[in-house]
Amino acid sequence: MTESKMQLEEQVLTISSEIPKRIQNALKNAEESKQFLNQFLEKETHLFSSINSHLQTAQPWMEDLGAMINQIHEIERHLAYLTWISQIEELSDNIQQYLMTNNVPEAASTLVSMAELDIKLQESSCTHLLSFMRATVKFWHKILKDKLTSDFEEVLAQLHWPFITSSQSQTVGLSRPASAPEIHSNLETLFCQLLKLQTSDELFTEPKQLPEKYSLPASSSVILPIQIMLTPLQKRFRYHFRGNRQTNVISKPEWYLAQVLMWIGNHTQFLDEKIQPILDKVGSSVNARLEFSRGLVILVLEKLAADIPCLLYDDNLFCHLVDEVLLFERELHSVHGYPGTFANCMHILSEETCFQRWLTVERKFALQKMDSMLSSEAAWTSQYKDITDVDEMKVPDCAETFMTLLLVITDRYKNLPTASRKLQFLELQKDLVDDFRIRLTQVMKEETRASLGFRYCAILNAVNYISTVLADWADNVVS
Repeated sequence: MTESKMQLEEQVLTISSEIPKRIQNALKNAEESKQFLNQFLEKETHLFSSINSHLQTAQPWMEDLGAMINQIHEIERHLAYLTWISQIEELSDNIQQYLMTNNVPEAASTLVSMAELDIKLQESSCTHLLSFMRATVKFWHKILKDKLTSDFEEVLAQLHWPFITSSQSQTVGLSRPASAPEIHSNLETLFCQLLKLQTSDELFTEPKQLPEKYSLPASSSVILPIQIMLTPLQKRFRYHFRGNRQTNVISKPEWYLAQVLMWIGNHTQFLDEKIQPILDKVGSSVNARLEFSRGLVILVLEKLAADIPCLLYDDNLFCHLVDEVLLFERELHSVHGYPGTFANCMHILSEETCFQRWLTVERKFALQKMDSMLSSEAAWTSQYKDITDVDEMKVPDCAETFMTLLLVITDRYKNLPTASRKLQFLELQKDLVDDFRIRLTQVMKEETRASLGFRYCAILNAVNYISTVLADWADNVVS
């Protein structure tokens, strides 16, 4: 116990002697830190004063320097402006020189460069420069376009373009006169030169657009050489199917629809064999035949848009028009490979007023057909009754005719461009199925006294057949 006490006393004495020393060291360090801090504060005050003095001295210099920098920027803008003008004038002079030496290909290539400059400048706020650029491009574009168009039309005339009859197109395709190689060489040269003008042509020519209510898909202009090739046919179309011509009969849409299909067919071989290789050679993705067809279809769309309001409330004329348009569309797509993604007649028929009228007429004629089939003497008799292998389900004629009616309606609306329009037709078909069910129920009630009678059994067979076919259709849709 005494020993522990002595150890504690020693520790207390040791600590008592060390603490004052530590406190003194801490105070000494604090004093030194205070002195350093005061020195730093004095330096900071001196430096702050020096900086303020320097800034006051440099302020006039900064103002002068800022003014000089602004002047430099202004001069740079002027220099850039003059550089653009110099480029434009240089390109313009080059085109003039090329034309004076009859070097049209180089002139066309230079115009392409000028048109590309025009496109680059569109984000500029220099309105006068933009106007000067656009006016210069327009000036040379018109000169080159007029010259090349004239030469191109002359070559086309030597080829007896356009081919109005199928025999004419075959003659041109098969005949090989001595001058044919030279003509085709000129055709290729001029076609390529006109293609070069496409960029500048799009700056001044907007593609024809029908009103937005038709919801046509966005599309670029028909390429310039094809436009020129279409011109005589467009003139013929407008001559015969506009105004007071005897060929412009609103009740005969098949006349202009058949004419367009014939023109497409007459020129297909020439476009595939003579024009498409030129496009392939220059690396263009354009399909000559489809581009040509697209230009002619636009004529049909314009004609339909003008005619439909005039016959909208004449059921017979309107129904006839729809029938002819659907036949036209079928041949256009199946025979001539016209893509469904291009603007077509179904877009015109999908316009709200026209479409609702189409639905109404379709419903009216379908109901009339149902009245006719159920009132027929052979309504409950199978047309295959004498052929047992074919007539396992003993399907009455009215049921088979009704399902054929539904198939025909499906075939008529399947190429509509939007799902919403197709669904509206599907609603019509559902209504027709329900109406047919009600009619069958009414007939069945009349036959309840003879539940094993011929007509009662025919009704059961009809219901079974319709259910089976609808189930098959549902499976096909799912798959």
